[in-house]
Amino acid sequence: MYRVLIVDDQYFALIGLQQGVDWQVLGVEDVRLAENVGQAVEVLEQHEVDLLICDIEMPGKNGLELLAWAEQHSPNTVTIMLTCHADFEYAQRALHLGAFHYLLKPVDYEQLNKAASDALAEVRRQQEQRKFELLMHGYQRKWDHQLPLLVERFWQDILSQRSSLHPTSLQRSAEIYGLELRPGDRYILMLMGLEQWKENLSARDEAIMEYALRNLAGELVLRGLEGVVFQDHASLNLAIVYERNDGAPVGGALEHNCRQFLSECERLLHCSMSIYISPPVLLPEIVGAYAYVTEREQRNIRRSRQVFTPGKVPMHHSTQPMPAAAPLYVFTEWATVLELGEFEELDRRVRQWFGEGKTDGWTEESHRQLIHGVLFVINAVLAKKGLSLHGSAELKQLTDKENYPKHSIALKDWTRECFRAAVRLLQSSNSVSSTVVAKIRQYVRSRIGEEITRDELASHVYLNPAYLSRMFKKETGLSLSDAIIQERIQEARRMLEETEYKISDIAEKVGYASLGSFSNLFKRVVGVTPQQYRAKKR
Repeated sequence: MYRVLIVDDQYFALIGLQQGVDWQVLGVEDVRLAENVGQAVEVLEQHEVDLLICDIEMPGKNGLELLAWAEQHSPNTVTIMLTCHADFEYAQRALHLGAFHYLLKPVDYEQLNKAASDALAEVRRQQEQRKFELLMHGYQRKWDHQLPLLVERFWQDILSQRSSLHPTSLQRSAEIYGLELRPGDRYILMLMGLEQWKENLSARDEAIMEYALRNLAGELVLRGLEGVVFQDHASLNLAIVYERNDGAPVGGALEHNCRQFLSECERLLHCSMSIYISPPVLLPEIVGAYAYVTEREQRNIRRSRQVFTPGKVPMHHSTQPMPAAAPLYVFTEWATVLELGEFEELDRRVRQWFGEGKTDGWTEESHRQLIHGVLFVINAVLAKKGLSLHGSAELKQLTDKENYPKHSIALKDWTRECFRAAVRLLQSSNSVSSTVVAKIRQYVRSRIGEEITRDELASHVYLNPAYLSRMFKKETGLSLSDAIIQERIQEARRMLEETEYKISDIAEKVGYASLGSFSNLFKRVVGVTPQQYRAKKR
């Protein structure tokens, strides 16, 4: 409800303005009267006034002076000015000082009712804007006080292999960032695989909502646990939970927290997601855990809104810091060159390393660890690109356990062949994604008039729905729902140009039961209504 202040030095004019409008209908519960600027200032200082209606010509201080005072001391008050003079100079001065509207006296009460209604609508708009700004300010404060950027960057660099996992280097980084990384501690990596927003969000709103999602994960997933929630360089939402060497296992508590988190995401954020949890690993194996959870998400085609615990699914990691067969920097270098797709340089480095007699006197354990080191590098790099070694028949065969090299003499050739196959897969990934996009568009066109869900599209191309959404948007710049709208509008334009179908029939043929919804959407996308489009083309 609103409060109105009417200011006029003529008493009967005040009463007329008070009684000439049905203020209750406009939502006004309090109408105050003042006969001069002094009385008006007293009311404005004591009460919040939404609408000020003020005569300009008054003895002593005039209405324009009151308007200037109100702009400074009561900025949320919207003002309508009244005057006996038709001279535009008065209107110009009033509008310059911030008046919302300007009416001539004697006032036509119907015009005043309309002006007051518009002014109160502006009051509502400003109030909503202030509420929105207050809400955004609150989220901005939370944003500013999120986990320190350096800590987040530390984990991002670890997972992207930009930082060394050598114990000395890790200890130095931990001291800088205030992290407590103890020898023997284990780490559980958790991937929050966003599957679907119930509302169609803009890119900006989606980024804000994902921030809210991570904020909620920090409250619920980490409740009673140590860890960090962040977004990596590939825009995946992750959590790393610390399992201390001298403490109890945290898997049960983490799973419980994750299930509650899924439920709250649906209720509060209106989104569905699945969570993929790795086994506890030592810090040097954290990239292997990253490859593990990303691959599990990619393989998951049919099950949604689940918490996927490690269970009996092996991660293929050693129980000791891996690998001990070669310095970690060797694998870090190989991973960096592989990610760039530079096979010749990678092959040169592999041949050079093996040519230095590094495998002389190796034990069976050293041999096994180097094999797992190569697999570790390939899985990690492919996971960052949204790929899996199962995307290449050649790579899948080479990395089958039965095809591991049995003797050290064959290890070099096996390593070179694995890296060559991985580079081929990386180089073909662009064309692969383009093929998926083409299949999606073809499928939408074949069912242009039917309801099509994201899960249905994902099943058609044998991909996880959340992964498909990310890949499709990265490739096309469009969400799947926008792509469906694009195809439907394109077909509608074709039928408007080439057929004599009624517009209501065209709407139904492209999947819209409501002609009004179709017309509004068509105008928003094309810029004109279907009727105008057809007339223009004819």
